[in-house]
Amino acid sequence: MMHAGWVLYPTQKMPMMPQYVLEFDDDDLGQPKRVEFGAENPAAALPLLKGENKFRQVKLWEGDRLLGELMRDGRGVWHLNDDPI
Repeated sequence: MMHAGWVLYPTQKMPMMPQYVLEFDDDDLGQPKRVEFGAENPAAALPLLKGENKFRQVKLWEGDRLLGELMRDGRGVWHLNDDPI
């Protein structure tokens, strides 16, 4: 289909953004849940953690690779433990 001033070309496949998962366990600080999102990098996880309780822990995955575990401290700052679990 063509519109005035537009030319449509076959589209190329765009590379997919990396897929990440935040995995929360069942603990005294919140319910278990899984949050999946696509982003350019794992830093996009931080805004998704905004409403989580202090001392809450979450695992961050890129596909099937564990990137590390995040924990929110008593001041509300998230820390990353990237040691293999």
